[in-house]
Amino acid sequence: MNDGIYKEELDSYMQRALEFNVRKSLFICMNREDLEYTFDLQKKYPWIDIAYGYHPEDADKISEEDLVYMDEVLNDERIIAVGEIGLDYYWDKTYKNQQWSLFIRQLQIAARHNKPVLIHSRSAAQDTYDILKKYASTKVLMHCFGESAEMMREYLKLGYYIAFGGVVTFKNSITPKENATNVPLDRLMLETDCPYMTPVPFRGKTNETAYVKFVGEYIAQLRNISIEDLQKQLMENYERFFDGKN
Repeated sequence: MNDGIYKEELDSYMQRALEFNVRKSLFICMNREDLEYTFDLQKKYPWIDIAYGYHPEDADKISEEDLVYMDEVLNDERIIAVGEIGLDYYWDKTYKNQQWSLFIRQLQIAARHNKPVLIHSRSAAQDTYDILKKYASTKVLMHCFGESAEMMREYLKLGYYIAFGGVVTFKNSITPKENATNVPLDRLMLETDCPYMTPVPFRGKTNETAYVKFVGEYIAQLRNISIEDLQKQLMENYERFFDGKN
């Protein structure tokens, strides 16, 4: 929601989120400009939390100076997590080595600051798992999880949390539905991944924070639990994950 496409009507988006009973929203910042803008937003919308990290698709552009800046800025307590970080081979493997290096460095920086990490993994399941198992030493949340049930079980064995977005509401998303049904409730998180992955009934339109409500309603139906019980559990999970303890 700190993307430029939301700026002109941000007040409306944020008000709608509150009306839809969204009580926490984590804004992902991937560069200095995003971060400074989101710091300002947080003054107006105190229910915003902030994460900072360099996305794998930008691995060829991230300099040593950027990593030094990240190491310094994570001393700011307003930043509660590192992310999205990880691996993405979906479009191009040209910078695979740079992605690996960037991923490992950011895990090491997160460890120094005792910050949980938010992991982006697309078409890179085994490599992501291998690096996390070797280098991750703080809490881990698997962002917009779309891997197999077997891989989810391996991550759960490591104590990781699993997040689902709008894809779980899509008609043919069989594996995400199964995973969202079977993940232990105390390891479950929901997200939007704005502006992408808009859930049904708004699929095809620009996503927004408020629409996480429809992801929650869908998963509550899948699991045959009340929306109120699910929301209570999700808030407990969120607070536990970001409590600064490991």
